[in-house]
Parts: sequence; structure tokens; C-alpha cells
Amino acid sequence: MRFSEKVAFLVTERRGLMWSVVLLIALISVGILMAFLRLDTEVLNLLPQGFDSVEGLKTYNSEFAQTRELTFALLCQPEDVDKLEEFAPKFVERLRAQPWCVRVLAGSPMETPDGVRDLQRIALPLLLNLEPEDFDRAISLLQPQKIQERLAQLRREIESGSPRPEIELTLDPLGLITPSLKPFAGNAAMETDQPLTSPDSTMRVFPMVTNQPSISAFDCQKLMKQVNAFRTPALEGWDGGKLEVFITGRSAYVAEISLSMRHDIVATVLSSIALVGAVFFIGFRRWLPLLGMGFALLLCCLIGLAAGLLIFHRLNMVT
Repeated sequence: MRFSEKVAFLVTERRGLMWSVVLLIALISVGILMAFLRLDTEVLNLLPQGFDSVEGLKTYNSEFAQTRELTFALLCQPEDVDKLEEFAPKFVERLRAQPWCVRVLAGSPMETPDGVRDLQRIALPLLLNLEPEDFDRAISLLQPQKIQERLAQLRREIESGSPRPEIELTLDPLGLITPSLKPFAGNAAMETDQPLTSPDSTMRVFPMVTNQPSISAFDCQKLMKQVNAFRTPALEGWDGGKLEVFITGRSAYVAEISLSMRHDIVATVLSSIALVGAVFFIGFRRWLPLLGMGFALLLCCLIGLAAGLLIFHRLNMVT
């Protein structure tokens, strides 16, 4: 008996057995998907593996590209500028109290002890970003003679009664932090008294860092759900006019785009099913063959997803 004849015999004469096999395969496929499903939303994982350039790009994208930063902005009416200045510290306190918030930049880092320590800690990486001439000039400050001259000068200033040398010895004892900040000296925004405020003082900006575990679409959606829930209680105590809260950042962008893509995919699938079903019914006036083909395609899809998950250990949503 040929294979095709054997299949036809089983389908027509052993329907119970065939339905049992189909149900068993479907249950096994669903079980594999539920137990081992790992959806990958990173586009860079589609690139060839094993290349240093690809791995370096992934590391930069996940660790050094400000992937976990969000920027909050408060926008008030021109007549409420003074109220916004009074309300901003309360907003920052509530923002820092959130479980997903790690750090908030609400002013100059030099205004807080933690900010001073952070600035001293990143002085070396900032020095490495200087131009060669500026770098050589900064490194020359570490020569013993230069250090002795600097300490002697600061001592003379202290003896003359100036408070500045004591502050300088506490913040920048070797004189390296000031040269490391030279690339930022030309930023016009840093030359103002309030660099995180718009020129008309109607907007205050608050950059912050989150504890988002990864930059996947699901983690971004989870984070933004918590962030959006924070919008309403964040404005409690505001007694002025209309106050708007704006949020931007990579997490906000990824969450919005992924939700939009999901909506588009669902709408496309449902409209395609309706269109194909309508055309099939108009042509054949029967629904059963269409349902049979749809069930067969669904079964093949489940088997393909389960097999792909067992082979590659994860599924990329982009493809």
C-alpha cells in the first residue's frame, strides 16, 4: 500500500485514532511553548553570531547607550512659574521614592555628597575623552613638583583667609576634575543658573535612571505601565493652573512602538481571516473546508514554533 493510500485509509477509517494523534501533537506543542517560551525582541540578535564587531555593538547598545534613562518634564503656565519652582522639589522627592527609580538629576551634582562622589569617580573616564593636548596637560598635574606647587599655593590662600581652597581640596585635591569637565564648559545650558530649566522658566526637566532589568519590549512596557501610573499622584499638591507631565526616553519609545505593532498585527490577522473567509464562502458556499484548512495551518504553526524553540532555545519576535 502506497503512503498516500495509507494516509487516506487512516483519515477515513481510523478517524478516532487520527484525532487522538492530532490532539496529542497539539498538546505537546502547546506544552513546549508554555514551558520553554522565551521571546526575544532585540533586533541586533538577528545579526550573525561570533563576530567581535557584533558583540561590541550589542554591549554598547545595552550598557553604554543610556538605555535605562528617562526624562521627565513639567510644563506650567507662564503665570505659575513661581509655583513650579516651589513644587519641583516635591515632585523630585516623589520620583525618588518610586521603586523603579535609581537616581534623579534635579540640579548640579556638586550640590549633594553623592553627586560629588560620583563626579570624582567618573573623572578618570572623562580625562580619557580629552583631546591629546588637553590630556597631556592634565596628566602633567600629577608630577610631584606640580602637586607640591599646587598644595603650597592652596596653603597660602588658606592662610590669607579664603574659604575657596578648603572647598577645592575637598572636591578636587589633585586638580584633575576641572580639566576633565572642559568639554562641557562650552555648553550654553550649563552656563545658566538653572541648566535644567527652559529660558522662560515654564518647563523643568528631570533626567533619571531606572532599574529596568533589560531593554526588551516586555520590560519597557512593564516599566512604562508603572511610570504612567505615577503621573496622577505626582501632581498632588499642585494648586496652580494646568500642569503637564511629559516623559521621554528609550523605554517610552520602545513600549509605545511595540504596543502599536501588536495592535497592527492583531488587526492585520483578523482582517485577513475575515477577507479570506468571505472570499472562500462566496466562491464555494461552504465553511467546513475553510475551517479544516485553518485548523491544519494552526497545527502546523504550533509544531513549527515548538520545533524552532527546541532548536534555537528562543524565538525572535521581529521575524
